[in-house]
Amino acid sequence: MALPVVGLVELVAHAVQTRSVASDADWDAARTYVAAQAKPDDLVAFAPKWADPIGREHFGPRLATIEREARPDETRFPRALEVSIRGAHLPAFAGWRQAGEQRFGSVAVTTWENPAPAHVIDDLVSLVDPQHLRVYRGDADCNFVHGSPQSGNLGYGPAVPGDRFACPGSGFVGVSVVADLDYVPHRCIFAPPPGNAPLHLRFADVRFGHTLHGHHALYVEAERDKKGAPVTISFKTGGSTLGTVVHRDGEGWKPFELDTSALADQKGELDVEITSPGGDRRLYCFEADTR
Repeated sequence: MALPVVGLVELVAHAVQTRSVASDADWDAARTYVAAQAKPDDLVAFAPKWADPIGREHFGPRLATIEREARPDETRFPRALEVSIRGAHLPAFAGWRQAGEQRFGSVAVTTWENPAPAHVIDDLVSLVDPQHLRVYRGDADCNFVHGSPQSGNLGYGPAVPGDRFACPGSGFVGVSVVADLDYVPHRCIFAPPPGNAPLHLRFADVRFGHTLHGHHALYVEAERDKKGAPVTISFKTGGSTLGTVVHRDGEGWKPFELDTSALADQKGELDVEITSPGGDRRLYCFEADTR
């Protein structure tokens, strides 16, 4: 008697699963709607998280931009258009106000409004160019070069951007995308410390607010075994230290926030020093902005 019951359960489960699969037409209809609704500063996100590659395939790079897909977090977005299947929602929107929902077959588009969006003054990731940044390691400058981007298979590390600061001997500093411990991508400044000398990044004419907000991590394959040396990053201006934070293997995409109220509405140089007692596979990446 048990076998027929099991077979019936499997048949019902199969019917439910096949009917819940979103068709290409559903995805395309949702894309057309989002394309008409999305503003440049809106977030477009996909839920559940495992559906993100499907969403990117259907929505394309104009909607699923690298700034949206590899975002540091959701705090800077005033509004989000969440494209979801199977009734899923991203945890990040738990405290946001639901402003509407449209359904396109098995695909739903929920509009969320951020009750307190962060006002970003300067984003350090956008200042990685020779006009705004000097990079040096020890006494040697890292010169800005134009080349071809390079990437590799799992374990290669973050992709090497075409435009980057190339350091003497080896290594570079540039904007790349790092996968965190959950394999979630984040756009950040790839700046691996060599281990034998501090790595310095000096940003010019940074506009300060009340807070320096950021995150840092190492490429997932470099920190998941928790065997590497810690990485320390310090922020200074005018000879004074704003704060120092440490990243240890296993902490993933770790947030930090430093009080800069004394510098609010001022402009000046921001010195970033990155150090580690060991340089082996310290594939370190950080992002920060002033608020």
